[in-house]
Amino acid sequence: MIRSLLLITALWLTACATPVESPTVLRNFEQPATSQEVINFVETAVMTSDNLYHTVIGHSEGGTPLVAVHAADPYEYPDDKLHVLIFAQQHGNEQSGKEAALLLIRDLAKGRYNHWFENLELWIVPQLNPDGSDVNERRNAGGIDLNRDHIVQLAPETRAIHSLFREFNAHVTVDIHEYYPFRESWAEFGGYKNFDMQVGVPTNINVDSNIRSFALNSALPHIEQHLNKKGFSFHNYLVGPAPNMGRTRHSTVDFDDGRQSFAIRNTLSFIFEGINGPDGFIENLGRRTMGQYEGIVALLDFLHAQSSETRDLVINAQEKLKTAQPGDKVAIRMEHFPDGSNLMLPLTSATTGQDTLVVVENYHPLVQSNLNVNRPSAYLIPASDQQMMEFLELHQVEYETTPDLTGKTVFGYFIESIETSLDEELPNRFPQVSTQTFDGSELTEEYVLVTTAQLHSNFLVSLFEPQSMLGLAQRPGHEHLLQEGEVFSILRVE
Repeated sequence: MIRSLLLITALWLTACATPVESPTVLRNFEQPATSQEVINFVETAVMTSDNLYHTVIGHSEGGTPLVAVHAADPYEYPDDKLHVLIFAQQHGNEQSGKEAALLLIRDLAKGRYNHWFENLELWIVPQLNPDGSDVNERRNAGGIDLNRDHIVQLAPETRAIHSLFREFNAHVTVDIHEYYPFRESWAEFGGYKNFDMQVGVPTNINVDSNIRSFALNSALPHIEQHLNKKGFSFHNYLVGPAPNMGRTRHSTVDFDDGRQSFAIRNTLSFIFEGINGPDGFIENLGRRTMGQYEGIVALLDFLHAQSSETRDLVINAQEKLKTAQPGDKVAIRMEHFPDGSNLMLPLTSATTGQDTLVVVENYHPLVQSNLNVNRPSAYLIPASDQQMMEFLELHQVEYETTPDLTGKTVFGYFIESIETSLDEELPNRFPQVSTQTFDGSELTEEYVLVTTAQLHSNFLVSLFEPQSMLGLAQRPGHEHLLQEGEVFSILRVE
């Protein structure tokens, strides 16, 4: 026993004497950190600090541990703090987010940002896709794009990050990516985006408007100002083809990704999109990493200064979901529209490398609803549908197993026909429906009742309506829900 204690003490003293530094920095950014190096670095950093702890939140498809660092003042009460969850490298070929997260952990270990702990409690997952990272491939070892897997959650990596989110009860989430502007179509146009950092905010209009406004009008200007002072360029996250060859808009309204899947629960959620290298891997990795790092620092500085306001904003918005009233409007089909303005877009010339300014006429910054539904009081899910029951358990959705439907009016959708619609440049099934009314006490099939007065309220309405462009019936494994000539198996309780 004494020998074991002496060994532990010796290891601790060795860790304290070893400078905490990212392996990528030690290699002068000539090679990104491997998944094993990430694990080793986290273990070393945690050993040197009283404010850092680490755990394994799961394992990747290939069996690699997914490590997370918990940064907090152990002598304070975390429930009084703003909870911030930061995770990087869902896409294995986007290296700089992981490297920036390692620099953040390094500086937290050195005590550089101890003042944050007065108001913030952090969880940092530096690498969510270690298998993809080690071979610089976008998808995980099972061939799944993790950032398109936040609803069905086929991958263990996405299940792990959502489990941590629920356990931590995060108020703010930050999903770190890279974008690749060096495409052939942009070169043919004559210029490309060259922003060091793009940052996106929630765009689905079912997210509380106060959260969306706060993110856009308060957080983004602070990040931009900080990055500009540090010599990095910034823009509100843009997607679309080369200017005027299609719509330019501010990302998607879908919540099957790492930003909107948390935002739809009225969490203040961001996506960071740092610029990738022309080789899609190592080129310019040092500057790319520092741009991501300074963006994270800027946001955490802002959240530290605005912690009470941010926490109250999120808690109040989430309370609205938990007390949601039947009859409220919920958008189930939406689209980006122009607002009458042109976008003055700074680009870099593909031929001269010089800065240039392009007028984007086909600019669509507004998201508006194309179809609303009235929120029901609850939904009825067939207890015999094992996939649906597993889905409810996966997301920890609240439900009753033996509901009393006496005197309840129940509506079902009859699927008359199914058309194909193109929304947000993506095809989806758009059924034409008629409604049928049932007396709840006459239903013979066994159902579970899912109330809409819960944190998942807008999430559920968006998924359980057959005409929703983002509906569960559009997702892998749930296509059986939507069959022409049949009643949609999920019923509404008014």
